Amino acid sequence: MTAKKTKRMSMAEFEKASGPGEPLEELRARQEVDAAWAERAFRGEEPLGIPIRIQRGRPRAGDPAAPTVVKAIRLPETLLKQLQTRAKAEGLSLNALLQTAAAEYLVRHRGA
Repeated sequence: MTAKKTKRMSMAEFEKASGPGEPLEELRARQEVDAAWAERAFRGEEPLGIPIRIQRGRPRAGDPAAPTVVKAIRLPETLLKQLQTRAKAEGLSLNALLQTAAAEYLVRHRGA
């Protein structure tokens, strides 16, 4: 593997390359929307995230289960082993761990 050379940038070069960013008014408006959502969520008026079934195995007959889609993903072997170790330590299946991580990511990056 070859090392990639990086160029040091001045702050002016960085600002020019990254663009002007979002207008302050837009950032304030989004913050107000997010704050209102958080208030509703913590009062229990809105869910904090997607409900995930974390028990191993299939749900019992008659238990509600959200529809799911099978999707294959490629992971580096070392990452897969770390995820499997973490899932086992937390008493979760690998699938439940990945669903939980994805749901947490979406909650944290709500405005994206």
